[in-house]
Parts: sequence; C-alpha cells; structure tokens
Amino acid sequence: MTDDSGGRPVRANRTRFLLYENAIAGLARRTITDDVVTILQREGCNVVRQSPQEDLEALDWDRAVREFDAVVSAGGDGTLRHVASRMPASALPIGIIPRGTGNVLAEEIGLSRAPARIAGTLRHGPVITMAGARANGEPFYLMAGIGFDGETVRRLDVETKQKWGKPAYTRPVLTALTGIEPRLHVVADGGRDAEAGWVLIANARRYGGSFKLSNHAGLHRPGLVVYLLPRGGIARRLAHLTALGMGAIERLPGIAIWPATEVTITSDFPAAVQIDGDRFGTAPVKIKWGEPKLALIAPEAYAVRIGAA
Repeated sequence: MTDDSGGRPVRANRTRFLLYENAIAGLARRTITDDVVTILQREGCNVVRQSPQEDLEALDWDRAVREFDAVVSAGGDGTLRHVASRMPASALPIGIIPRGTGNVLAEEIGLSRAPARIAGTLRHGPVITMAGARANGEPFYLMAGIGFDGETVRRLDVETKQKWGKPAYTRPVLTALTGIEPRLHVVADGGRDAEAGWVLIANARRYGGSFKLSNHAGLHRPGLVVYLLPRGGIARRLAHLTALGMGAIERLPGIAIWPATEVTITSDFPAAVQIDGDRFGTAPVKIKWGEPKLALIAPEAYAVRIGAA
C-alpha cells in the first residue's frame, strides 16, 4: 500500500475484524483469543465473532468486504485452511491467532504468541500473497504427506489431541512405525518418476510446528519441494523420523529432493494422505501448485525478510 505523494509505504490501520474461531482447537491456549480480542477492543476496534456453526460459504461476502478490514482465523493450520477455502479468493486479508497444536504457519512467519503483539500484527501487519496447492482439488497451503505421517494422522484420536496436544501423537506414531510400508510411485511434472515409501511435499520450510523440513521451500518461493524417502522397514523409518525432528532430513543418504509444480502419487494399496496436518483420504492423489492464492497478514519482520514489505 502506498500514499499519493511519492510511493512511500503507508502503515495499515485495520480496525474492523470478522473472527472465526475453532472453539476446540488448542484447549490449553483457549484464553489467547479472548486476550487478543480484549486488546483490540481496548484500542477501539470492532470484532465480530463468527459462530463455528455458521456456514462461511453462505456469508454475504460482498457485504463483508464493505464492513470489515480483515478476517481472523483463531485456531490451527486446519482452521486457516477451512476459512481460506470458504471465502472468495483475496476478498479480505486473513490474519491468524495461533491456538492449534502445531501452528506451522505461525512458526513459518515468526508470529509471536504474545497477545499484544498478535493484536499489533492484525492491525498493522503488511499483507503478503502466498500461493497454495490443491490435492485432488482440495486446497492446502503448507505441506502434504503420503505414507507414514498420513497414517499417523489417520490414527490420531481427535479428542486426545484436543486434551493433550502433541503427546497425543505418541501412540499413532508408534503404530504407524510398525505398520505395512506402502510402495509409492511418484511422477513429478509429467516426467521424472521414482518409487518411495514415504513422500513429503513442502510449500513451507516448517513441518509440525517448530521442526524445519526444508531449506529449499518457502511461502515466498515458487513451486513445491518433494522429498522421496526410500522404503526400508522400521529402522529406516525411525531414522527418517529422527532426522525430521532434528531438521536434518535433507542430509540423510538415499533421499531424493525434487522441485515440482505438479506431482502424482499412486500406491500398491490405499496409503493414507494428510494435508496441512489433517487427514485426507488415501492415494492416488494428484497435487498441483499455484492456487488458491492467500492474502495473509504477516509480521513486518517477516515481510521485510522475504522482500515483500
């Protein structure tokens, strides 16, 4: 945004917010939404809270564009994906209040967990445009996994996750480790092809919150980065999981790393798929990068760092 006197940047000053909250996301952080809303209202902002039972697709978005400056997604990455996929593309910028289990997007853009700083970003943060991808037509923005992590998410008990957060993944991780390993056939951009036992597709650097998956991906970079992890039984899967937790997956031998904009994965049996940390059926799956676009309110430091201020 610029003013009329020479293209100097103008600081955003948003005061009207439509808030959509996933009431059961991140119960341990359930007060953060109220804290942010209190700060915004204290600063003279108007915050309209949308009931989770209301259908966002049925909202009068033409009216919403006139009445609000931004939509706020209070929840995790799945909540953000839900909100973004049910509003017209770039109708309003979207800000986030991170109260999910992983909050990969919040970690990716360096969003503070302090309510006052979240409120400041919502009001004054620059808007960056990030391109998402589609898995069999369903939009996602951060990552997809086919095989081990898809199976973990499939076996995850939602109520346990809501109560305990990340420790709830322990049992499904151990179960997936000892499960049958799929034989995945991966074709990228209509040409390159290979087999793998686990495939990770990154549109962002982060994975599962604070874990760093990729040095090559990023919300500001074009295309996806595909990680093909070879088959090899429990020991190799455990090594892959350990390296992922240490941010060292790219240094493991035998892992292929491909840039791509379109990826098709088939399997010798219906291997589980996750997108942005949510279960998403089974392979075969076709993933295509480039849209939908998301107008995201980000901290100024992140926008400066990626050259998008």
